[in-house]
Formats: sequence, structure tokens, C-alpha cells
Amino acid sequence: MNKEKDRMKNVKGIITQNSIVTILLLMMLIFPGGALAQEKKRNVQSDRYSINQTFDGEAFFKDNNVWVYTQQFADTFGMPPEGIYTELKGIEAAAFRIEDCNYKMCGMGRKAENCMANYRCITDIYIDETKTPLPWSTDQKADWLANYNSTRWLSTPTQMAVKPGVPSGVIPNILAGAIRPFADPETHREANWFHNANNAQFDDKGGFSLLSIYGYKRQAIAGLTMISLTYDCLGRHPKKVNVTFRLESREAVAPPTLKRFHEFQLPDVFHRKIDEVLNVKKAKDMEYYKNLLKNINNK
Repeated sequence: MNKEKDRMKNVKGIITQNSIVTILLLMMLIFPGGALAQEKKRNVQSDRYSINQTFDGEAFFKDNNVWVYTQQFADTFGMPPEGIYTELKGIEAAAFRIEDCNYKMCGMGRKAENCMANYRCITDIYIDETKTPLPWSTDQKADWLANYNSTRWLSTPTQMAVKPGVPSGVIPNILAGAIRPFADPETHREANWFHNANNAQFDDKGGFSLLSIYGYKRQAIAGLTMISLTYDCLGRHPKKVNVTFRLESREAVAPPTLKRFHEFQLPDVFHRKIDEVLNVKKAKDMEYYKNLLKNINNK
């Protein structure tokens, strides 16, 4: 009987020791410097951008955007001074990046196995709606285009997977494949974003390009609204310096403008950063096409 009690004590002791070891291992994973040691705060744990984007000897997620922002935005988030543009008006910040899509274009050169990555250019803009209220046509606080999740591949006889529309009661323009959350609050006519990056002048009789919205979130952070726009894979017109953006209502996407709700500019200094990113991407694409053509010619 005593031997059985001793055996049970030993088993309980082993279980207890194993549990303690497991807990200690988990704590070491959560606190890499040691569970019991007073560890220095990691850079990635900081709410200051300039700190959490600084390498401290361990792996971290590196921001892939190029930025321009106001002094106030820099102060709020601890952004580095080189991104500050004191003449930025109408928005608090803009962030550009190239994103690889989660699917490929295949069948290049008429061969099913020849595939290339798709990508999209996104510019997020941050707007303080206490300064500049936007003409929302919906009470929805956030939305995104479903092109880049699994619903893209699903359709029914009456509904395509990616078919965003205008909210009920809004008079639409001829536009598809984008989120459409803005309208004139008086006439209920849809409002869209336009820009003049691809033209030497912004002319109300022409010289504009339509922008699509990939997503938005109202009051996203620090009270700011964030809107993701399809800008800019094409680059600027050679004579263009600063680029003007306008949120307008029109009878169609062509002029004339019926009402303008918002306007801002993205400066040359920001576009030079975009140009650098685009040039790297274009060189990579050119190399792909050269190799594809070479493989086709060799067969």
C-alpha cells in the first residue's frame, strides 16, 4: 500500500514538473528574453513608427509603403521628418504601394503553364472629416472590393462574384468593378474620384482619369478616414509635377462637373518615390517578358 502511495506521488511529481516546464517554455516563447528576466521592450512594440520600423536584432515586419504626410500626422504616429510635406492640403497623409495579387495570369504565350504574377497599385489617403466632411451615400463604416479573396471565383446564374453597386436611392454613373460609396446629398447623384496624373493639364472639359475605390474605413485610426484608391501604376505625364484629385458628381463619368466635394494634391516629391518603385517593377516585368519570348522562340 505504501509503495502504491509512493508511486502515485512520483507520478504526480512528474506531471507537476512537466507542467511547470511546459509553462516556462510557453513563457519563453511569449517573452523571448526569458520569462523571469526583465526584458527590454522590443522596437516592434512601440507605437512610434520611426521606432517600430528600426531593426533591433530580431525579425520584424517592414513597411512597404512610400509616404507623404502633414506635420500633425507625423507627430501623431511618430513618422520620420523626411515624409513631411508642409503644403499638403485636403488630406493628412498618402501611402503608395504595389501589391501582388493572390492569383496569377496563366496561358501566356499560349502555354497553360506560363504564368505571371498580377499586381495592383494602391494609394491610401487619410482624411480628417472634421475638416473636410465627405458626401457618403451609405451608413456602412467599412467596405472592400472582393476581387482579392475567394469570392472572386464564385458566381451564380444571376450574380457575378465581383459586382459592387451603388447604395439604394443613388443615381448611378456607368461604372463597374469598384466600391461606390459617395453621392451628392441633395440630388443623390453618384460622386466619383478623378485625377490628372496622365495629362499635362487638368481641364474641366477633358484631361481627367477616373479612379476606383478598392476599400475604405471611416474613423480608421486617430479619427481619420482611410480610402484605398487605384493609383498609380501608369505613372505621371512627363510634364506633370503635382497631381490634382477631385471628388465630383457628374451625369456620367465624362464632364461637365455638376458639383465638387473635395480636392487635394499629391506633390512631386511623393511621385518621385512612386517612380522609383514603378521602375523596379517595370524592370522585373521586362525581364519576365524577355525570358517568356526566349522560351517561345526555342520551342
